Amino acid sequence: MFDDFKYKEPDPNAKPAGEKWNLKYQQKEFLYGREPMLALKNLLPELRPGKVIEIGMGEGRNAVYLAQKGFTVDGIDASSVAIERAKKLAQEKGVAVEAKVQNLDFFLMPLMKFDSVVMGYFRPQPRFFSEVRRGLVAGGTFLLEAYTTEHVRAHPNAGIELEECYKPNEILSHLKDFHILYYRELLDGDAHTVQVLARKNKA
Repeated sequence: MFDDFKYKEPDPNAKPAGEKWNLKYQQKEFLYGREPMLALKNLLPELRPGKVIEIGMGEGRNAVYLAQKGFTVDGIDASSVAIERAKKLAQEKGVAVEAKVQNLDFFLMPLMKFDSVVMGYFRPQPRFFSEVRRGLVAGGTFLLEAYTTEHVRAHPNAGIELEECYKPNEILSHLKDFHILYYRELLDGDAHTVQVLARKNKA
């Protein structure tokens, strides 16, 4: 376990996130596949319908699935390669997705614009969860699936960085003023993941 683990300090000389992820996506088309993540498929009926934004949308697998299910979908990602693939996938599936390149470190969520926010395999700075609150309408839902630090321990050579993974129960500390509808840390195949669905309180 990584109970005593401390995440590395941000490296001011590191490549911008967009460049780093462009390189990753260029190595393999559909890095995470074309199918939506498990939490989205299983918990879709619990999402508040309407307008949804996916943060860190990657190549569009979740956004396209949401559009197919009747949601109005926005998606943002730092990688221009991923966004172009997401647009292509939406076109192939015959659905509309508003996909934009966005530096996520500086993204400011529009006030109470979205019924739901989806985040897949992305671990932002803690302040970002204030943006999630800001962007959701009262009673809006937030869905996340991501790797846990246990995944890196089990698969140290898989190319997943520890900074991308959540410690046990970490995500709950960022959602203290949300109503937690579902929370589970699980082993899915050989992937150690966390899944959470939460609702923004109306008061």
